[in-house]
Amino acid sequence: MPLRANPLRNPRASLLLAASLLLAAPLAAQDAAPPTSGGAPKSLLPDDIATPPPPPAGTVQADTPEISAGPTDIPGFDPLPAQQQTAELPKPQETEEVDPLALLAGPTVSPDFAGFLTPAIGGYPADLFSGADGRFLATLLNRLDAPLASRWAQVMLQRALVSRTTAPASLAPADWVAARSSALTAMGDAADAHRLASSITIDSYTERLYAAAAQASLATADPMALCPLSPTARVLTATPTWTLMDAMCLAILGDDIGATAMFDRLRKDGDVSAFDIGLAERVASATGGSRRGANPEWSEVKGGLTAWRIGLSSAAGLELPEEFLRNATVAQRAWIVRLPAQSIGQRAGFAPAAAATGAVSTAELNRILAAEAAGLDPAQAGNSPGGQLRTANLAADIGDRLDAMKSLWGRAPAGSLENYGWQISTAPAAARIPASSGLAPDAPAIVASLVSAGITPSAIRWWAATADADSDVRAAVWAQLVAVSTLPLDSGLYDKWAGKVSPHRAQLLAAGLQGLGRGSVGAEITPITNDWTRALDRAVASRRTGEVMVIAATGLQGSWGDVPPDYLRRIAAALTAVGHAAEARLIVAEAANRG
Repeated sequence: MPLRANPLRNPRASLLLAASLLLAAPLAAQDAAPPTSGGAPKSLLPDDIATPPPPPAGTVQADTPEISAGPTDIPGFDPLPAQQQTAELPKPQETEEVDPLALLAGPTVSPDFAGFLTPAIGGYPADLFSGADGRFLATLLNRLDAPLASRWAQVMLQRALVSRTTAPASLAPADWVAARSSALTAMGDAADAHRLASSITIDSYTERLYAAAAQASLATADPMALCPLSPTARVLTATPTWTLMDAMCLAILGDDIGATAMFDRLRKDGDVSAFDIGLAERVASATGGSRRGANPEWSEVKGGLTAWRIGLSSAAGLELPEEFLRNATVAQRAWIVRLPAQSIGQRAGFAPAAAATGAVSTAELNRILAAEAAGLDPAQAGNSPGGQLRTANLAADIGDRLDAMKSLWGRAPAGSLENYGWQISTAPAAARIPASSGLAPDAPAIVASLVSAGITPSAIRWWAATADADSDVRAAVWAQLVAVSTLPLDSGLYDKWAGKVSPHRAQLLAAGLQGLGRGSVGAEITPITNDWTRALDRAVASRRTGEVMVIAATGLQGSWGDVPPDYLRRIAAALTAVGHAAEARLIVAEAANRG
């Protein structure tokens, strides 16, 4: 049958299964990898948006605490328009021409060293997964319950999985690429999963990589990318999905007789629904001139959306019905955000939640909202999310900007994925508002928006602006900033803030600060010892950085309410120990916002 998403799994069960794959060799006996280079990773983005405008009267310009180094935002954050930038742009470099004939050779990347991000452009080092057991990591990735509770943890893991790294031992390199691609697709980042899998030389494919490539290609509505794979895949995997794919590709290539025979045999066997066969025929007719132009009816569908139904409907230019979209998973909605064949209104509706998980960037979110507004009647555009976002960024009056931001924050219930996505969407606009004591009552919400997108330099400026503010305001700003700055621990401010939020959220911040080595506030955190904590400790002790990241992700499955405070303490400490304190700080700050 057409491919479906992986079932949900809990971290402890995943670890037990993964451990069973290591046979008689205990995890503790694995060879230690050499320590990775310390320090925060280089961001893909500028350290901050351009120089802010001159502050208005009442703006506080006192000394502020040191700003923590770390990513400014996930890939794609747009700086201010060019006319507001003061630095001279570098001269364009001449690029070497690519021989067009070389492209006909197809993908050329070896699975032994796959990926497309390098340290020079924001990736992690090539030895990220050195010393780890590939079977163990692949099992954890294949059973990952995504999206993760933490946006920043998911961004970190996505970045690790697309970095150009050496394959770990004890697993076929192509199977390792398959696990990486499958995890990316499950997290909603199907575009990167497709880019990763489709770069691998075809003669290196394994059964698992065929399956991962199919899922990613369908989730990105690029079924034609599978035509070079389908003849071999159909023989190797012997599944109805690849037989159907092969029939579609034959029709696209003009072999209508062979395709008809395969389509008819699939209908007779009954292993694939008539609707899914009809979608393949519709794509073949639209792209290859096949005479079997089908008109599949959604009323015949049994079950919900699958990668097959999303991808082929989009490739054929068919919109997905609203009744099916209502039951789409979080990952499926993130796929749909990037599919031009789907309505811009539907894509814009799904975009905030996708940004909240880390599958979509701040810039991509705001571009989609702007595109939706551009297609509306001018009388309606101003009140649309894209119109309000434009007001938040460009209105002459700061009060109008804040009102527009508040309208966006109010579009979804507090604590929901969508609400966090609206906070992310307003971050660039919030960075354009000078920190002013006159705006101190709004500082907690502004700072939360800035930190949600990782724009910590602008966020930290609000601390001085709240020097004379109400104690509740100051405590709320302190809680948002303490993890990403050198603000000192203050039990009084912590207690004040903790009294206004849920006990679990308060414990998460306290635990995270302990893990960062900042000291203790609040009640003592109950320690936990189990298979997950022992696996994390072993990975840290052996300096297996990539393994630490993967295990940390398994501890952040579900919602923030499902994350034990001691897990966050251990994750923050582990990431800091292997040289990734920048990511740890953002994860802890996020817990203070969302936990």
